[in-house]
Amino acid sequence: MKYITFIFGLIFIMHTHAQEYQPEWSSLLEYEAPEWYEDAKLGFWPIWGVFSAPAFKGNHAAEWYGRWMYCKEGQSSRNNQGLATHLHHKKVYGNPSEFGYKDLIPLWKAEKFDADDWVELCEQGGAKFMTSLAVFHDGINLWNSPTHRWNSVAMGPKIDVVGLLSKAAKKRGMKFGVSNHSAWNYGFYQWNHINQYDAKDRKNQDLYGSPIYPEGLDTVEVGKNESRASFFKRTRWLFEPSETDLDRWLERTKEVTRLYKPDLHYFDWGMNSKIFESRRKEFGAYYYNKAVEWKKGSFGKPNVVINYKREGTFADGSAVRDFEHGAFDDINHMVWQTDESIYYGHNWGYAEGVKIKPTNMIVDQLMDIISKRGVLMLAIAPKADGTFPESQKKFLKELGGWLKVCGEAVYETRPYVIFGEIGNQWLEKDVHGLKTYKTTKEDIRFTRNKNNNILYATALEWPGETLQIKSLAGVELKDLKYIKLIGSNKKLKWKQTSKGLMVYMPKKPNYDFAYPVRLEFNNMIPSIK
Repeated sequence: MKYITFIFGLIFIMHTHAQEYQPEWSSLLEYEAPEWYEDAKLGFWPIWGVFSAPAFKGNHAAEWYGRWMYCKEGQSSRNNQGLATHLHHKKVYGNPSEFGYKDLIPLWKAEKFDADDWVELCEQGGAKFMTSLAVFHDGINLWNSPTHRWNSVAMGPKIDVVGLLSKAAKKRGMKFGVSNHSAWNYGFYQWNHINQYDAKDRKNQDLYGSPIYPEGLDTVEVGKNESRASFFKRTRWLFEPSETDLDRWLERTKEVTRLYKPDLHYFDWGMNSKIFESRRKEFGAYYYNKAVEWKKGSFGKPNVVINYKREGTFADGSAVRDFEHGAFDDINHMVWQTDESIYYGHNWGYAEGVKIKPTNMIVDQLMDIISKRGVLMLAIAPKADGTFPESQKKFLKELGGWLKVCGEAVYETRPYVIFGEIGNQWLEKDVHGLKTYKTTKEDIRFTRNKNNNILYATALEWPGETLQIKSLAGVELKDLKYIKLIGSNKKLKWKQTSKGLMVYMPKKPNYDFAYPVRLEFNNMIPSIK
């Protein structure tokens, strides 16, 4: 009898152990992305930190101030993009050898920061989740960190940014995430190390990183017959992370997760390399198991999200793929994410005089993303004092206003059998080579409700008197109950021809941007033959 009891006890222990995630891809593949996330469709992501104090974009990005301020003439590619920041810093603050990035920290005061105001603004903009920047490449933790002295409670604004935003978001029933860019901390201050500024002081290495790089390296410049593109390729990955850097990344990543129990943990590309793989797997198992322990979900469905960039960083299906300024070309087998900036180009943090995108552009992008089973996490940019520029407030008000009317074609929807119809688009490229598509009257994106009896055909531009849905030309429509334009109670007349379903539109509604047409069926939405 004792033997039988022992065997059953052993089986129970083995079963319990099997129901925990292990730091192996085979185990992490026992993951399913949460329904709340796929339902949410839109989150906002304030990009805020020490870099918000100088608020200088230069020739690249305001949030990269800490990298480029140390970069001398001839030390960066893309038309010497770092030099403008270096010269600006010398002019305004002095030589980096005397006034380093660490000396900017007291200038980030956040005197008007109000976490409740931030969350309310995100809510007004239509967000269903909010992601706080927790630690950027600069290595400064935006939480009350017991293991890292460079944090926003010990210095700078003297506030727990992550903690306050987490509390405010959860109070309003909004899902909360953190973004973590610290893996590339070892390479972010490359020019500080190379040019022997304040990174040479070992007491600053917990801020500036402890990278491995060639001994005796005093300076790096473009070779006599070398192109800048070649130089950039040669020097960008010159450094490697030390074991100290790797351990520091894992420690702070676990710490912010343990302290604030986020629903989402976003990672930038710095931890993509092979050298991080064992620690990536360790964190994946840690986070998913913690989510189960916190009763957010269960094994297989922990109800949390890990975002990663680049194919192969996580095993496909073990976490949620993210694209920066990009997207899948078609409907994906699982939910995914685009992270995008409210600014044009590569800039993400607040900078004076930088234009933001028109609301219509983001609405079109949102509809394209969700038609392919994606989610949009949109970066917004507060000032150093914690307030948002009026232009961004106006943007969020416009986006939220459109979503109040048209949100049924967005939230809690799923893709149709095809993502949509593409018109005769033409392509623009900005100064950084990023692509911008101009939509036409023929551009339509499809979504459907989860019950699969309502199809939304969203015209990205006002179609005029008739909306032609070419994809429905040969579809059986005997179960079509009615067609309406969202925001109008009027049932629309329609006719099916060999060229498509012709919907006779009412007068243009009083909302701008995309125009969702609702097709309700008595039974299931018919599929395209």
